[in-house]
Amino acid sequence: MRKLRIGQIAPLNLPVPPKKYGGTEKIIFALCEGLKEKGHEVFLFGTGDSKVSCHLYPIMEKSLWSSKSKTKESNPYYAYEMAFVAKKARELKLDILHDHLGPLALTLYGQIDIPIVHTLHVPFKNKDRVWAYKQLGSQLVSISFAQRKPGRDLNYVANVYNGVDTVFFSYNEKPKDYYLWVGELSPRKGVLEAIKIARRMKIKLVLAGRIPSIKQKEDYAFFKKYIAQELNKDKVRYVGEMPPRSLVKLCQDAIAFLFPLQWEEPFGLIMAEAMACGTPVIAFRRGSVPEVIKHGKTGFIIPPWTEDKKPNFQGFIEAVKKIDKIKRKDCRRWVEENFTVEKMVAGYEELYYKILMSRKKV
Repeated sequence: MRKLRIGQIAPLNLPVPPKKYGGTEKIIFALCEGLKEKGHEVFLFGTGDSKVSCHLYPIMEKSLWSSKSKTKESNPYYAYEMAFVAKKARELKLDILHDHLGPLALTLYGQIDIPIVHTLHVPFKNKDRVWAYKQLGSQLVSISFAQRKPGRDLNYVANVYNGVDTVFFSYNEKPKDYYLWVGELSPRKGVLEAIKIARRMKIKLVLAGRIPSIKQKEDYAFFKKYIAQELNKDKVRYVGEMPPRSLVKLCQDAIAFLFPLQWEEPFGLIMAEAMACGTPVIAFRRGSVPEVIKHGKTGFIIPPWTEDKKPNFQGFIEAVKKIDKIKRKDCRRWVEENFTVEKMVAGYEELYYKILMSRKKV
């Protein structure tokens, strides 16, 4: 079949790839580069500070979360992005558009006669998104089957797991003496719970990740009230938001990755990245966790609540105590078999052709 002209629609918060934090932007970058390597013509609609080898059509010069950005309201920029994409998609004669925004891209419907596929990078927060996708019959891609739970009867055209660059996230057999937590320092990622577990066990814990911005009022208030005073005390060390190579080193040298999640994680790319380095993962059974971790083989999956509805810290602690039973080579092999960039790119390529064949466009 002929090679395709594919438009990728990125969020405007961060560049592609992100300089540090940004799981969605990592995936968009890997997808753009992978599709280009397969010979497709790829067009990225994103921010001007993105650095990709495909065609870049900048919506704005700097990303919304850039330190140089003066923006206070994001909606006008996304409204402009949709208008720009609608116009350019026709001019460029794109075969397909791949949206990574969410419901914002639904404003494209009726403006263009180009198929649109939407990857769901976040969980459904309420019924509003479910309603909109259902009304429009949107073609949706989940990144885990667990993610579909709040909207089971929507039009899912594929499930494509996120992929890890297994060359970049390379294997290490011999870790150092610390445990690791990585993520935005917000309540949903379980940073407070990780600190409590580490303190109870008196183990070294390294925290890495982005502090919520002041614009994220609830998350920032949580950080200031519960987390700020816990950093760099006793055996808990905060190393900030790590650039990619530093993050790899952190993952490689950790005994295990602790992930006491407090939300329904749609995928959790950092879990796969840690396992690619050979580092097992211990996580609460929330969202995608049972699909990403192989219990007893690449880590441990812990029920999040006790019988009396309290956080199951003891279950987590017991798992930490037996982490030496996990073979690091098994963690690496699991990722190679299930969560590589190559598998992800192939999954999306197959989906594009399937959609276009149904419209007799290839």
